[in-house]
Amino acid sequence: MGAKPGLVGRDRETTRLAEALTAASGGDGHLVVATGGLGAGKTALLTTARELAARHGFTVLAARGSYLERDLPFGLVSRLFVCVQPGDDVQHQPRIAAALGQSDSLAEPGPVTLPELHVLHRALARMAAERPVALVVDDAQWADQPSLQWLSTLPHRIEHLPIFALAGIGAGEVCAGPQTLEELLAASTSEIRLDELSFADSRALVENELGPQDDDFVALCRAEAGGNPLLLLNLVRAYTDHVVGLTAPALLPTVNVRLRRLAPHAPDALHALAVLGGEVTLPRVAELIGIEPCELAGTIAALHRMGLLSADGSLVHPLVRNTLREELTITERQDLHAAAARLLTETGASAEAVAEHLVETRPQGEEWATEVLVSAAQRARTRNRVVDAVRYLRRAMDEPESAGLLAELGEVESYVDVPAAVDHLGEADPAHPALPGLLALLGEEPQFEPDVVGDPDVLPTTPSEFEPYLRAIGFVRMRGELTAAYARVDRALTVARRWQHRPCVAAALTARSACLRDLGRLAGAEADAREALAVLESCGAARVSTPVFAALTELSLALLEMGDVEMASAVFEVVPGEVPDLFGAPALLAARGRVRIAAERRKDGVRDLLDCGERLHVRRCDSTSWRLPLGGDHLLAEERLARSIGAVLPLAASLRAQGVLLGVEGIALLQESVDLLASSGALLERARSHFALGRALHLAGRVKPARAELRVAVDLADDCGVEELAEEIRQELAAGPAGLTESERRVAALAAEGKMNREIAAVLFVQLRTVEIHLTKVYRKLGIDGRDQLAPALRLAG
Repeated sequence: MGAKPGLVGRDRETTRLAEALTAASGGDGHLVVATGGLGAGKTALLTTARELAARHGFTVLAARGSYLERDLPFGLVSRLFVCVQPGDDVQHQPRIAAALGQSDSLAEPGPVTLPELHVLHRALARMAAERPVALVVDDAQWADQPSLQWLSTLPHRIEHLPIFALAGIGAGEVCAGPQTLEELLAASTSEIRLDELSFADSRALVENELGPQDDDFVALCRAEAGGNPLLLLNLVRAYTDHVVGLTAPALLPTVNVRLRRLAPHAPDALHALAVLGGEVTLPRVAELIGIEPCELAGTIAALHRMGLLSADGSLVHPLVRNTLREELTITERQDLHAAAARLLTETGASAEAVAEHLVETRPQGEEWATEVLVSAAQRARTRNRVVDAVRYLRRAMDEPESAGLLAELGEVESYVDVPAAVDHLGEADPAHPALPGLLALLGEEPQFEPDVVGDPDVLPTTPSEFEPYLRAIGFVRMRGELTAAYARVDRALTVARRWQHRPCVAAALTARSACLRDLGRLAGAEADAREALAVLESCGAARVSTPVFAALTELSLALLEMGDVEMASAVFEVVPGEVPDLFGAPALLAARGRVRIAAERRKDGVRDLLDCGERLHVRRCDSTSWRLPLGGDHLLAEERLARSIGAVLPLAASLRAQGVLLGVEGIALLQESVDLLASSGALLERARSHFALGRALHLAGRVKPARAELRVAVDLADDCGVEELAEEIRQELAAGPAGLTESERRVAALAAEGKMNREIAAVLFVQLRTVEIHLTKVYRKLGIDGRDQLAPALRLAG
């Protein structure tokens, strides 16, 4: 293990103590005060100071203030000097003698006299004459009054002596002599305040316990512990697989003891604060725990000084709040929440504030509770806080006279919990219009395709308008208006996220994934499809359902386009071998067929494509997505269908396939394919069509236009991140119709370096005319006009 946990991040403070020790050893005495709240690392810092002093040859006198001995005169002094024989003059001071164990009589209470203080100062000075002295007192706030008074007089007595004094004070703690403690603070040479740990220091502490961690985890731990070293240490030692909401029962003895010392009602006050959360006011806390506000005010102020409460009265450290809440029994928590709910209602708090307490209680059996919960749910819905609205309505269902809320609950649940929404809406109203769409998410849908199509220029205002709107965007996309389709579906996703309607969010993500794939932004398409699947799972959608099939289809096609056939095949592992006849089944079968053919499972792939075609035929609809890669009449039929429905991308693909089959005779078809895609934004499809056209032009011996097409194609393929296609295009560029001879390559390389023809002839020992002939052939083969284009052309040619 590394450094002591309390010392992590205290390098600056440790340096200040080391400097003070060095000064004291030279006769420049110092009294330093270190202050910090509960768990700030004060004791660990004082322990380090003792170790430093011992290593520097100091005589170390150390003691700690005792809460139980705070009424024993010179009790702290006796522990400091327990092994010290201060001399005969101590016998003349009975209380000091008793305190130091020099007398059998107990020290008597009473005001401290100057002779008594003088005796102690003389004893300390004699010790310092032999070797430097380090005097370290922890928890000075609990020292007895005489000892504290003696400490407060030290600064003026040791300023020219080799004495280093360090007093640790717990901020906000009770004190036997608060005025004397203030004198000590005022007289000290310097004060060290122990603040929260920085992010870097928090990382050091976390990794000291758990090993290397990422930034997000460290930030989360720091936030939960409020940067407090003790709390952070307890947090990471209690860590299993989560941080938020974690408790640390090991903290309770320390926290509770400190609280009881502060005031008898302090534990109850802090428990109330942990429960009340943001609805904190002094009168409310006082009423909850049954004391007067004026009596509580001092305790609240002390808790502030201890660093446990923020300026608004809430607990600073989530870990402390969670731990205190868990210390209460379920009944105690419920009773406290119920009392808080009634109190907040009586004092005019918001319905949502009251509802947050009611959801933690047993049924109240009173009409006001139902009214508050329903009102809170309605307010939450208007603010798009759907999860909260569901919580409030579900709790309202536990109260009497709540049967009429079932339909409202189901409607709200349809945003986040589809199975529950189906159950409740079905029970409340079997003919509810939202049920068919919800049943589709569970894989139960009628055997016909809905034909309602929305207006792509009018954003939906309700979830029921969402699917028709996305279908309308699908037609925009089919026409090849990809940029417009993407912009519209992106706006739809923003709307769905604002609603917090998870099925709509998933549908928009799936639609955007399709747009991104068409645009050649394949990484984005993959990410959207994966997120859509995660959102569908979070709202309870069945794996065998059209929305899930649609997301799987887009994910597999994005992976296939990126050349990851293995991952694309793995996508379908969750799909049954015999795909149920759902709306999304044909598209999924078409995608699975393409992937299986790419994975050299041609027989299975063809079977999927035929199955897709049969299902579409039964529905009396047709599509270009399932066509078998057989060419000939099939391609002509595909072209006619694409032209009839205005499907630009399928038409371009069909023309490209026909052009490739025809070779040189298909140049016109390939040119049409390129022209169709020119303004579509479909980068990957454009790359394929330019590539096919460039290859056909090469075959026709039209080198210059061929290479122009190939350069466009390779740039587009690179933009899409499709490395295999880009490499294939580069190979075509390198080869050309015949490729460069070795002599041509040597001449071209020298010319690309900037050498003139005469220089090249001299280097290669050839005639000037030979160089000119080679360069002319190189220009023709590479499709360039002059030597200034040679360098980039040769790089493309490999």
